[in-house]
Amino acid sequence: MADVAPFDVVEQILVRLDVKDLIRYKSICKPWRSLISSPRFVKAHLNHSYNNDRNNRQLGHRRIDVWIDVPVSYSSCRKKLDFVGSCNGLVCVSPLNVEFFVTNPLTLETNKLPKPPYMISKVVCWGFGYDPSADDYKVVAGFDSKKLTRFYALALKSNTWKVIGEVKSKSLKDSKGVLCGGALHWLAKNNVIISLDLSTEEFKEIPLPINEECEDDRAYNKLGVIEECLFLYSHYYRLPTKKWVMKNNKWELYNDDHCETKYNVVHSLTFVVDLNKKTSDVIIYDDSRLVSCNQRNYTCASHVFVQSLVSPHPHVDVNSNNYDGQKRNVKV
Repeated sequence: MADVAPFDVVEQILVRLDVKDLIRYKSICKPWRSLISSPRFVKAHLNHSYNNDRNNRQLGHRRIDVWIDVPVSYSSCRKKLDFVGSCNGLVCVSPLNVEFFVTNPLTLETNKLPKPPYMISKVVCWGFGYDPSADDYKVVAGFDSKKLTRFYALALKSNTWKVIGEVKSKSLKDSKGVLCGGALHWLAKNNVIISLDLSTEEFKEIPLPINEECEDDRAYNKLGVIEECLFLYSHYYRLPTKKWVMKNNKWELYNDDHCETKYNVVHSLTFVVDLNKKTSDVIIYDDSRLVSCNQRNYTCASHVFVQSLVSPHPHVDVNSNNYDGQKRNVKV
């Protein structure tokens, strides 16, 4: 009889596998299913995925496509998809007005969130990210309220919206919040970035680099994330493009010469929207492809993505009031 590998050795092997393989291996036996579904394993696999990508010398980043059309077969309801954010393998999108979905494209799990209250005013910004202090994920939406932008947040565990603060309207230039260092960031006029800490729910302003390109209203500025740092792409008519990164709370010019041989992996996500029935279904369009690390569209505009088993359906144990696992409501 062949020797059976110790269970801890099996775990160390499984944690190194791709998500699609792990989903298949859950059907091998109950112990494997229990292990792969456990919160401890999900976090260990997530950490391994981040470290594996970080240490890959050929890989720049994994990115998720920002603008995706529905398939041609659904031409009667063709619509652009509003991308809200990406974090730890979860992707948040808004296919219909202020309708939010959080999905894991690899496990095919999707969570349709309740609509925010008081949607009379216009949505001016939004974002999605992880709150490490609560081990929870948050969707943030900012609405026009006279001369203020009123921010609402929904935590996946509570599944309810609440007001988290108001900011004086500064004519936000970009509606999509960029997640970096546990905070969401939006470009605004007056040469500042509005930052929201997802744990403390406190706002602050970050000045742009002291440079005529960044400070001119005619300049094209775009936020992103490069090597886990906040990234600013600044372009001004007839002047050379400049790239900045925030390190130790200071802006530095970014030298991307070392990225010339690297490539970003781009993953695509598609929603099908039936405008007549006002319903949305998730379709995973597996169109992963490589693009140059220096290609502007994916360096600046696309959010970082990582392979993970994280579920968009967290639930709370009513007896202990602690997060104890992940509900597996799979929608195919």
